[in-house]
Amino acid sequence: MISTDRQDNFVKTCPFGHGFHLPTAQAWRTLKVFHSYQIVLSAAFFGLFVTQTGPSIFGQSNESLFQTVSLIYLALTLFSTVFIRKPYIAYTRQVQFKILADIAFLTLLMHASGGITSGLGILLAVSVAAGGLLAGGQCTLVFAAIATFAVLGEQIYADLAHQFAKTAYTYAGVLSASFFTIGLLALVLAKRVESSEKIALQQRRDIDDLVQLNDYIIKHLQSGIIVVDQHLNIRLANESASNLLGQKTIQGNNLAQISAECCQLFKRWLRSPSEHTTIIAASNETPRTQLSFSQLDSLADNAYIIFLDDLSSVDQMIQQGKLASLGRLTASIAHEIRNPLGAISHAGELLSESTSIEKEDRRLLDIIHKHSGRVNSIVKSVLQLSRQEKNHIEPITLSSWLKEFEQDFKDQLGLEISPLHITTSAKFNEVFFDKNHLKQIIDNLCSNALKYGQANSNKTTIAITTGIHLASQQSYITVTDNGKGIDKLVAQQIFEPFYTTSPSGTGLGLYISSQLAELNHAKLSYEENPSGGSRFTLLFSTAKPTS
Repeated sequence: MISTDRQDNFVKTCPFGHGFHLPTAQAWRTLKVFHSYQIVLSAAFFGLFVTQTGPSIFGQSNESLFQTVSLIYLALTLFSTVFIRKPYIAYTRQVQFKILADIAFLTLLMHASGGITSGLGILLAVSVAAGGLLAGGQCTLVFAAIATFAVLGEQIYADLAHQFAKTAYTYAGVLSASFFTIGLLALVLAKRVESSEKIALQQRRDIDDLVQLNDYIIKHLQSGIIVVDQHLNIRLANESASNLLGQKTIQGNNLAQISAECCQLFKRWLRSPSEHTTIIAASNETPRTQLSFSQLDSLADNAYIIFLDDLSSVDQMIQQGKLASLGRLTASIAHEIRNPLGAISHAGELLSESTSIEKEDRRLLDIIHKHSGRVNSIVKSVLQLSRQEKNHIEPITLSSWLKEFEQDFKDQLGLEISPLHITTSAKFNEVFFDKNHLKQIIDNLCSNALKYGQANSNKTTIAITTGIHLASQQSYITVTDNGKGIDKLVAQQIFEPFYTTSPSGTGLGLYISSQLAELNHAKLSYEENPSGGSRFTLLFSTAKPTS
């Protein structure tokens, strides 16, 4: 007979209309309040009558009827608590049952107490008003009509049965009119409540949508965002900020625990707000990062926002500009240096074929040949760097790739036994990189290890190890030799172009390798091996780079 229809957390409260709905939570909350009222009212009727402490009108016409009805009223109300706490029965069924039961019980109690003149009929107005708030719509008028029929019916029955000395049809009519008046007022109030709840719910949805949109935007921003309070506790941070600081998660921690350098720079900004930007130098775990600070004035408590921007993309653009300039320079190099160099080298070769050259002059020809070759190697390296094509980034399975590289490296040098000792990690086996660039980098590192590692051992060994950095979750490859290592002062300059300590070197090998690493969003670094020798680490990006 009665159905409920819940859509978007609303419940249809009245089966006689289609326009009135209440939020589900608010509807059940109001029903529980009315249920509590029924418990108090029924307990008061029964308790006051049994203890003979209530008004004398209670049961003055029929004591047994008043006692029986009040007891059933109390028992039924208490029993229905089960359905209120756990709604096995639909909301609209419970509302209609409670209102109709209230009208029936109060009418019987009124009749047992002397009829409408007892004054208990006024309690029916409360039931009608509750029906308007709980059910609303046309049900409010239906409840008012039922209460009217109950009052008039009781009056007619008492008159026909001659139970009371005086009739009170006028009072019954006035009371019935009040039911409809209260019902109409309750209907208007209920519609206003419904409208207010719908507006409030829509506003809550809008706020939730804005919060989710805000979280989504912050989460997917390429810039890192950190919001800290006056005690440097991190209240909000996105994934980009965690990655830039080399941490998994930073929200909920203190800024000083996450990055001491960032914390010091922030405190310095608090002392001198005019300097709102600063830069953190790159490390093995983190890229070069620009920090910007600002205060959130809209919040009641002091809160500050820290912006972190990865400068590696900017550095890459600068690097691309350098390469473009270098490309234009190499056109001049090819014409101004290589052609005369070729003429010098060719003239030297022709001169060396002469039989009239003395021994001291031949030594000078050897010097010309040697340094012509060195200058030619420098020109080739510069041309190679300037002509780098667009990198083709692809997934590389390192275990199989390193096996192929080991075989190629051994064949290239004509060795029977490979000097490489390769150890791969089972957890880390795939990176995104340009295969040609990776081969050029690892080949250069291994060639340098063979060349410079022999000074400390008759047999050079090169260890290649793959793994993953625990703090930043970045994959890496290390190339370690057993040579004498590199002096600390020299190590600071080995990635600079044309810097070399070898008379036969060009000083471009490590520089080109570091530039190729940056083109693939990776970083090549050097550190001294604690057990002796040198260790170079190629640290890959945490995400798939874009070519």
